[in-house]
Amino acid sequence: MPPWTGPLGDVAAVLLALFIPPAVVRARRTTRVLFALLAAAVAAVTWAVGNPWPIWQGLHNAMLLGAFLCVLQLLRTIAHAGQAIREVRTRLAPLDPRQVEGGFLVGAFGIGSFLSFGAHAVLAPLMQADVHERGRREAALASVRGISFAAFWSPFFVGVAYVTHQMHDVPAGSVILLGLACAVLALAADLAVAGTGPRSLMRIFHGLLPLVPISALIAAVFVAIMWLTGIGAMGAVVVGVPLLSAALLAPMGREKAEPLLKTSLGGIVYGSDELLLVAAANIFAAVLTGLPGFAPTVAPLLVGLPPFPLLLAVIAIMLLAGALGLHPAISASVLLGVFANLPDAVARLSLAEALIIGWSLAVTISPVGVTVMVASQMFHVPYPKLVFSRNLATALLVGAAGAGVLALLDALVR
Repeated sequence: MPPWTGPLGDVAAVLLALFIPPAVVRARRTTRVLFALLAAAVAAVTWAVGNPWPIWQGLHNAMLLGAFLCVLQLLRTIAHAGQAIREVRTRLAPLDPRQVEGGFLVGAFGIGSFLSFGAHAVLAPLMQADVHERGRREAALASVRGISFAAFWSPFFVGVAYVTHQMHDVPAGSVILLGLACAVLALAADLAVAGTGPRSLMRIFHGLLPLVPISALIAAVFVAIMWLTGIGAMGAVVVGVPLLSAALLAPMGREKAEPLLKTSLGGIVYGSDELLLVAAANIFAAVLTGLPGFAPTVAPLLVGLPPFPLLLAVIAIMLLAGALGLHPAISASVLLGVFANLPDAVARLSLAEALIIGWSLAVTISPVGVTVMVASQMFHVPYPKLVFSRNLATALLVGAAGAGVLALLDALVR
């Protein structure tokens, strides 16, 4: 049993609770409004039921995510300052206009695999200063899609970490490999639609080659940690990132390392919106699924559905919740509570990846999605033009195709 499920977990949950009030003060207005709505709903349900225990359970579910988000900020800052990222930026800069969309798509997929939405900050400066808004918009949309596809499999994204943490009976390695296969299929289809030819693709891949050594090192470290300790993907990231960061900082010397650590700390202290929403979402979901009769009432509505419509419903619910501004952790937690009453409805591996795909696509169409917000800022494109865009159709098509692939997998493994 992981150590954070015992007394250490209790201490971490208390520390997370203490972090919430200052996080509310520093958060954006939209985050504070959503948090207030969730807090009001939690208070109302808790008062009606008369059982505050689910609040504590929700804090426990969220506390490892708190550590996960903090160490991600550390890795993002250090990797962004590394030689590999600078070399990638230099190699991708000469792409001609016809290759830009494919370059930003594949670049965001590769860089985003361990920098998540920090990939926008690497790619956006590659745009020429005189590029018109339409060109910036297409590049930003491609970058958002690339990051979304990377989120199908990378353990550095909250979706993969959260789902594998909650569904600990499903091997994290299997989820990551399945997600990578789905991501490559989605990426290939997107490139085909954009008309990116083999020659352009080779130039793009050449630009990303400097990422291969650091990516291999990161993968080896986390596979070793999971194999040696038996912990899941999220726990491996929490344990492994400080070790990797120390190894990357050591050759830089104190003069370069100290400012990076200060920048990371500043990002943790002031970039608290997602942590606040994840904590609130976990508490809300724990309270909601703890309502007497909630899951047993909802579950019969799905009984008897074949795997494809069932998995399609999972992804569709995630997308709808995202479009309404709800954090994917809310819909994922509620769906997990419902499927706990449907143990044989669909293969657990297929369900896990359906939740991750739904999570990854939902943030591309959410009015409060961090990935899209950062893209808007980095590429200087009005936020609504990124939300109401071709990415909406892409999310629907990829979601439906993903449900089909996972339904085929369900037929093979059961």
